[in-house]
Amino acid sequence: MTTLRSHIDQNQQAPITATSIMTDDKQHEVRCGMCARELYVDEDAYRYYSEALTSGLDNPFRCEVCSEEYDDLAYEG
Repeated sequence: MTTLRSHIDQNQQAPITATSIMTDDKQHEVRCGMCARELYVDEDAYRYYSEALTSGLDNPFRCEVCSEEYDDLAYEG
């Protein structure tokens, strides 16, 4: 499972999760912002994804592997 990591602030709402397997709830395909792996999200997360890209922001989703690598680098940094 992956999470949206647009902010690392304790006051932010819970992260949006994405899975690598399509489920009944998660029917919309998005791509990892770092490695472009296929991920699946629900309608609300897909709308957020579309609005972010339309606004010129970076892709907010990371797959589990990239998320772990990013966290490791942030911890070491």
